[in-house]
Amino acid sequence: MSPPLPDQTTQTIAVLATCFAQALGERNPEFIPIFEQKLQEMYSTMRDNSYFPAETLQAVRLVSDLLKA
Repeated sequence: MSPPLPDQTTQTIAVLATCFAQALGERNPEFIPIFEQKLQEMYSTMRDNSYFPAETLQAVRLVSDLLKA
């Protein structure tokens, strides 16, 4: 069974964060790889910490996925 799709707010935040990162990446090409690495590290930290709700993990994962699209 696949995980539920992110809600509209999560999708909106992820899209805005992705656009912001892409704009910064146009000014500094080194930004995107560093940002992607930080996203992965944060996702791992959050996944291992039960404090963060699933929606927050979805947002981080969605930003990462959108940057690779």
